[in-house]
Amino acid sequence: MLSAHVGNDYEGEIAISSLEKANVNTSYIGIENKPTNIMNIIIPNSNLNDNSVIHSWYSPITNDLTMNFSKNLPNKLPDELQKKEIYLILDKFLPINLEFLNSIKSKKVCLDIGHIRFFEHFTRQYLLNFLRHADYVQLNNSTVDLLFERLNVKDELELFKLLDLELLVLTKGKKGALFVFKNSKRELSYIFKSPKIIVEALDTSGAGDAFFSSVVREYAYTQKIDESFVNRSFEIANSASRDILSKTGSRK
Repeated sequence: MLSAHVGNDYEGEIAISSLEKANVNTSYIGIENKPTNIMNIIIPNSNLNDNSVIHSWYSPITNDLTMNFSKNLPNKLPDELQKKEIYLILDKFLPINLEFLNSIKSKKVCLDIGHIRFFEHFTRQYLLNFLRHADYVQLNNSTVDLLFERLNVKDELELFKLLDLELLVLTKGKKGALFVFKNSKRELSYIFKSPKIIVEALDTSGAGDAFFSSVVREYAYTQKIDESFVNRSFEIANSASRDILSKTGSRK
């Protein structure tokens, strides 16, 4: 059996507790003397040398080189990353993450807002300060209503304009997903995609992550966001999520 690790902090406790509540054996999970991962950076086709700052591994979903800050976040990116086209992936709104975002320039930021506990305790202004760093945001049915209320917006289009995004995706479970973007004429466009195949969910753990990571990969390699991008991204992301839904646990 493959081993897994979490940090010796509250986030690690949540991860193990959630698995145990789902009757998943957690005896193989190791607890490391460090914080549970709070920020990843996906860097297509790149290598790093400074292992004292970060360590790396290949993502099992995207097969891209993924970087994890295992200690305190630096106040700037390592020199090797300053001129690289990189994509910062976050799913939490912690002040340490905002401090890091405020210190970097001209990097793509992708946010997966998968649970209301990630943002429910923050003020509107704090959330705006954080979200306005984003280029791509993914929401789901369980988070969208409270986020709209907190930010005082009425729908996805108004949220897109408020944050000046490149891409917004709202996943709606079996119904599909809504993609909001600016077309080649810089006009606001939206496309709703429904799955051709609907499977009964054995376990939903990780389905949203699989969808998000699949879209991020296409987003990182695309030249423009258009209908072709939406069709391709949805097909790949929906297939990845469907594989997750058909198994117990969050790994493919």
